[in-house]
Amino acid sequence: MQPGNSITNSPHISRMAVSAREGDAYPLGALPVGTLICNLESHPGKGAQYIRAAGTCGVLLRKVNGTAIVQLPSKRHMQVLETCVATVGRVSNVDHNKRVIGKAGRNRWLGKRPHTGLWHRKGGWAGRKIKPLPPMKSYVNLPRVKAVE
Repeated sequence: MQPGNSITNSPHISRMAVSAREGDAYPLGALPVGTLICNLESHPGKGAQYIRAAGTCGVLLRKVNGTAIVQLPSKRHMQVLETCVATVGRVSNVDHNKRVIGKAGRNRWLGKRPHTGLWHRKGGWAGRKIKPLPPMKSYVNLPRVKAVE
């Protein structure tokens, strides 16, 4: 974005494809697959709840049957309706995690308390574990289809 650019927010666009400009908010159904997004809603009209931390972004992976599948910064996949609005681009302040704290007092200013100083031996639970990916989080309530007998 540049100074002087107008930021548009158009929730009325649903399936009509748009050329996504960084900083504009669009429904996921209007964005092309592979777009970097932030400030994602879980339900239409609820407001942004996901992908809001400094320097993070998600990816719109695919669109299936009126839903969109988004990859969160944690690599977890989330399924939401295509009418959910997201902002195109990445959250600013990418270098937030590279800030040097410098001393213990600055952590105290941030509200982090010190540890006890005692050394506690860890058991066998602390090693590396290879686990399958968790199931995809879905915020879509599709109607149930009854079996034909």
